[in-house]
Amino acid sequence: MATYQHVQQRSLTSFVLNVTQLIMVCGPTLLLLSAAVASARASGAKRLPRSYADPNIPFEPPSSPAFSPSSDIDTASISRPARRFDYCAMAAEESNVNSGIVSYKAAKGCYEMFDFDPKIRDQIVRSVRANLESFYVFYDIAKSPPHMENSDLQPVDLTASLISLGNSTFRDDYSFHAALAAQISQLQDPHTTYKSMCYQQFLFIQPLSTYGVYEDGRNQVKVATVLNKLDPRLTTSLVDCEVTHIDGQPAFEVVTKFAATKSYSKDRGVRLNKAFSYLAHDRTGSAYDRYALGTFAQRTKVPFNVTIEYRIDCSAKRSKSTFPITTSNQKPIQTTMVLAWSALDATMLPYDDASSYHRQFCSQNSIQTVKKFVLDSANADDFGSSKTELHNGRKKSRELYRGSYASFHMLSDGITAVFRLGTESPNKQENYKAGFYKNIDNGFAAMGAAGAKKLIIDLQNNSGGIICWGRYVLQTLFPSTVDSPYIYSLRASPLAQALANATFLYNQDVTSPYEGLVDPETGEEVSDDSWINPGEKLQGREGTFSKKITDRFCGAVDEIKGTADEALFEPEDILILTNGYCGSTCAVLALQLHERYGVRTVAVGGHHGQSMAFTSFPGGAVQANNTLWVQRVQKVFKSMPVLARASQLESLVPQSLPANGQLTFTFRQVMSASDEEQVSEYMRIPSEFRMDYTSARFRMPSVLWEDVREKVWGVPSPSESTVDETGDEESSVPEEMVEEGEEPPGEDQGEGEVEEEDDELERAAEEADREDLEYLGWFDAQSK
Repeated sequence: MATYQHVQQRSLTSFVLNVTQLIMVCGPTLLLLSAAVASARASGAKRLPRSYADPNIPFEPPSSPAFSPSSDIDTASISRPARRFDYCAMAAEESNVNSGIVSYKAAKGCYEMFDFDPKIRDQIVRSVRANLESFYVFYDIAKSPPHMENSDLQPVDLTASLISLGNSTFRDDYSFHAALAAQISQLQDPHTTYKSMCYQQFLFIQPLSTYGVYEDGRNQVKVATVLNKLDPRLTTSLVDCEVTHIDGQPAFEVVTKFAATKSYSKDRGVRLNKAFSYLAHDRTGSAYDRYALGTFAQRTKVPFNVTIEYRIDCSAKRSKSTFPITTSNQKPIQTTMVLAWSALDATMLPYDDASSYHRQFCSQNSIQTVKKFVLDSANADDFGSSKTELHNGRKKSRELYRGSYASFHMLSDGITAVFRLGTESPNKQENYKAGFYKNIDNGFAAMGAAGAKKLIIDLQNNSGGIICWGRYVLQTLFPSTVDSPYIYSLRASPLAQALANATFLYNQDVTSPYEGLVDPETGEEVSDDSWINPGEKLQGREGTFSKKITDRFCGAVDEIKGTADEALFEPEDILILTNGYCGSTCAVLALQLHERYGVRTVAVGGHHGQSMAFTSFPGGAVQANNTLWVQRVQKVFKSMPVLARASQLESLVPQSLPANGQLTFTFRQVMSASDEEQVSEYMRIPSEFRMDYTSARFRMPSVLWEDVREKVWGVPSPSESTVDETGDEESSVPEEMVEEGEEPPGEDQGEGEVEEEDDELERAAEEADREDLEYLGWFDAQSK
């Protein structure tokens, strides 16, 4: 039986060797692009002299710190550092030689090579303002947000801040784009972001990631994973040791301060969870999961310092070990390590120097996607055997069914099932909609066949996806749910009202962003603009908004409509488990379950003793300022007679971004299911139950699920349990499961990211039993 350390070392090495595996965003077209990369970088491709990668070449950092949300820089007084040579050429050569790994010096230097252009600044600021001022549905509330517990949300006057930015100068182009991105991030609305794809081409990573626990009466930071390929000093003996200090400061305080600058939730505890490493549901349908590095150890923005210093203490781990320390495995109990940042080359096209880099990734018509990397690290709890003991005599969960989007498990009591939903965003495969529906249908059939009576829905680290997929899950749980349970409203700005009017008056319903909306009272698509003209007031809000609307019909959802008595579980027998990072479609789904049906909620992690929201950014539908969006808006506007195009309105029409930038914004706001005058985004609903992460709960989902069950429902009596006393459980596979490739009825809406995995990783994972008895023995000792 392989030990956890051996497996982790093998899987981490596999990750680095396969670092170029990626998530494709645009399907077959980008597969051709990846082939072009391989061709362009073949042996006959242009190579740069090794001198570009000479580690002895000194690197001169800029004279002032980079822009960050917490820093206030007089950019007008910043002078550019002298350029010694082409850092993009250096990055290209390092990437070729080191299998996609680039030094911090080369990646940072490449980003800083391009001159600041005030004309580019002016055009981008005008376009961003045009979109946000007319279409961002939270534009008014951002100026005066409500008080939200355990939040540090600050007022943001978008117009004033963008005007100020438009009057500022910057030392280089990267600094301008970073400043704009940081300004938008102050909204703490992950649906509303700005990024320049020119400066998304490198992913900065640390060779060590951390996770947070509350143990021994205090918050602690521990080592989650190590990448010894990036730094051979790192060994798996450091895993689960405590990181006491980072750069000389208490580690937990450092990560907390870092998380406060991030925008992915309005809740402090959720931001902290996201900063740490976490175990992500595998999206290939394999029987193991993957550790994500967390945002502290993995960043798209250039880290301010070249290195991070960690003080690591293994004494607590060593003292609780049930296994003897030998000369061969003995390591220092305390150590201090200075670890450098590395950059992973995420480019999708070849480049040789700054000129080709800029042409491929920075110009207006350049490529809009990057490679995405997955840390291949096996989970100790692979659900492969029902007989392996956890600590305190409990058995680990038995897996009932697993697909690419969700997995289903049975706890040791034999009556409590777990439905683990990792995403509502597509995987890369043909008929991905059918794959999602099959995954859900087969999982529920397996739970029914296994005799499940209670259900934990694990939505940790689910960032959402297609809204109709969330509806499918909701209606599978509660078949009597109406077809359109998610109610929205839109901003009724003057430009929005004019576009909505033109949509129907000049037959622009195919092109318009206001096509396909449905009146929730009648279930019929709207046929005129009376739903937005003249507009309505919302309680406590400035400006006017549309009447309540919803999306058009979701075909697959309608096919599973049924009655209340067809539900597999009663609301009181269901729990929602999150770490707060359940966003977008996931958040809307969880809120519907809680507000409409009274399903109880459990949140894990965050700050000990502080309440935490169980969802983040339910916001609503998202729009992107891409070429298609601009073309649609301009086409509808130009359909109006010339005399009807008031110059004041024409000045508000958004234009294409002049550089390779991406702006997304919340276009429609989800209204609360319990209070139709409130928007879900600014309603903080804390979880009813709170739990802390421990090492065991972080490493093995079975431990967390067992603890959640006992906290809410208590330990089941022997009469409730259906587990055979011998522990020999038979797998429940119902005959009515959907066959591979069978198409479900109906169609769904939306597109999303797709993912491609390496089959070699799958084969390597299957060779090892990832349930490590030594590891479990250590947790057993901890619990006593």
